[in-house]
Amino acid sequence: MIGGGRHEFIVTGETNTAIHNLLGSTEEEDEFVEITVGGQACEIPQKYIVNLELIEAELLQLVAHTSAELHWEITGK
Repeated sequence: MIGGGRHEFIVTGETNTAIHNLLGSTEEEDEFVEITVGGQACEIPQKYIVNLELIEAELLQLVAHTSAELHWEITGK
């Protein structure tokens, strides 16, 4: 799922065993950003906010099997 708009997005995916969140920053940040995802306003930790360039790299990696240095937070279910 890709959500958000303007210049702030989140990318998250789910498998049977884990939830995958693309990280825009690998630094621990306590700040939250208010964005709208799927028509719902929510506050998301700053570390999950990504730009269009990261989304493009992730999609190319998924569809065209290119390589990109992306950082994911993986949480088991």
